[in-house]
Amino acid sequence: MGHLAGTVGARRVLIVDDNVGLAENIAEILGIDGHFTVVATSAEEALAMALASDPEVLVTDYRLPGINGADLVRQFRKLRTPFCAVVISAYTDERTMREAKDAGAEFVAKPVDFRLLSRLVREPAA
Repeated sequence: MGHLAGTVGARRVLIVDDNVGLAENIAEILGIDGHFTVVATSAEEALAMALASDPEVLVTDYRLPGINGADLVRQFRKLRTPFCAVVISAYTDERTMREAKDAGAEFVAKPVDFRLLSRLVREPAA
């Protein structure tokens, strides 16, 4: 599924979450912000889609079937640099947040603050 937009500053965003409803909600909100979004439901699907969609931003759940979101960010870094990464998770323990940061990603707790997520996608950290 993809949402096409075209505003100035629009970014290509790959959203990865095995909760399809949440992934589609994120895609819809970022699409309203003017970004082009695609959704994957697993890390493996995301890696396959990365070659076709060439995302500038990766938004991924931490807990995925197979590899976790932080490991997915690390694998993406091998395919594309630079890019912005955001790991989202209901698990806000120190270890999970540190692992996301160590992978080079921003961390956003669930339930997702969509204003914060929109800002991180629009204005990635330098």
